[in-house]
Amino acid sequence: MKKVKNLLFVFMIGFGLLNCSEANSQVKTMDLDGFVAKIKATPNAQLIDVRTPEEWTQGKIGSSKLISIADPKFLEQASKLDKNKPVFVYCAVGGRSSKASNMLQQAGFKQVYNLSGAGYSGLAAKGVK
Repeated sequence: MKKVKNLLFVFMIGFGLLNCSEANSQVKTMDLDGFVAKIKATPNAQLIDVRTPEEWTQGKIGSSKLISIADPKFLEQASKLDKNKPVFVYCAVGGRSSKASNMLQQAGFKQVYNLSGAGYSGLAAKGVK
């Protein structure tokens, strides 16, 4: 039995299933109040808006950076960010930001926070600048 466990362990390491850096890097999905509180408490926060450029022109958070999930070069643009600093991701409602957050986490970002159930309008109403 011990031999089987050892083989399973080697297999999991070989396929990256037991990668410590990935285990410590998970997307944290938060509601609006938690997301806003965490941004305010995080001095090096990188706020990412993953809506379309058209949505961005209709209203934006000044401290955010637009990296549209609809852009085929999303990951290329996101790779210009610091993977060691916290990244806060939002869209209009939460669907696109969830997808983008998972992609960022898989690309090696250490701390990824996803806003769920709210988006730009909620952040603006809470006074996030």
